[in-house]
Amino acid sequence: MKIFKSGIFSAIVALFLATAAWAEITVRPLSLKVPIPSGGKATTGFWVENVGKSVAEVRITLHDWWRTPEGKLQILPPGKLDGSCAPWVTYSDASLRLTPGERVWISVQIEVPEDAIGDHWALFLVAEYPPEEEAGEALGQTRVVVAYAVKLLRQDPENASPAGEIREVVVASTSPLKLRIIYANIGNAHTTNRGTVEVRDVFGETVRKFEIEEFPTLPGEERIILVEDPTGELLPDGIYYAFATIDFGGEYMVQGGVLVQVPAPESVESEG
Repeated sequence: MKIFKSGIFSAIVALFLATAAWAEITVRPLSLKVPIPSGGKATTGFWVENVGKSVAEVRITLHDWWRTPEGKLQILPPGKLDGSCAPWVTYSDASLRLTPGERVWISVQIEVPEDAIGDHWALFLVAEYPPEEEAGEALGQTRVVVAYAVKLLRQDPENASPAGEIREVVVASTSPLKLRIIYANIGNAHTTNRGTVEVRDVFGETVRKFEIEEFPTLPGEERIILVEDPTGELLPDGIYYAFATIDFGGEYMVQGGVLVQVPAPESVESEG
């Protein structure tokens, strides 16, 4: 994920001046998933490469991260979350000076405590800073930073217990049908979730069926998932029941439902 920031923790800069004559970097991979048993150690890492035409000044910092229910990334101080693995992590370089075309491997070591149960996670920000004089000339003393987020997930291969629940299904609109699903990861493992919505009439016949797009969740995370009937076709007047079924990759699937009235009460339509 590539973002533009005026400082690591500031808001994303909306305007990027392509004329700024400072180098660009690439970072890969952007996701590190490492199975490590409790009490174990492992080494992983990622590449940082200067693909620009001038020297790149790069800083690498370790953080915690979280998502809002709407899916927005939050970057937090390391060790702030119960699920953080940042205190267990060391890495080879905190700063780099890369010449054009130069590529460096950042080695990441993880040492997991004996009593650590379940998946844990952290995030590296790999940030490139322009030279001071060029930043000042281009942006009136505002220093623009180009940063990549590298997510690190320690997977527990022995004690992982994935679990989930649908906490609520709400009708956001009936024309077309839109549902708001509140889903929670109540296990101790990171999961990738997928599912379906099935709409049945009063006779139990299925009149609509469509997919819930794949989405990830961390342990303890609650997500708001908005789904819409892709056909866009209006349901005939009547009473229906919409079932949401989500598969989190465990031994069972979870389901939640809601009554759908067409035409909808005015309060429901106003929410959509």
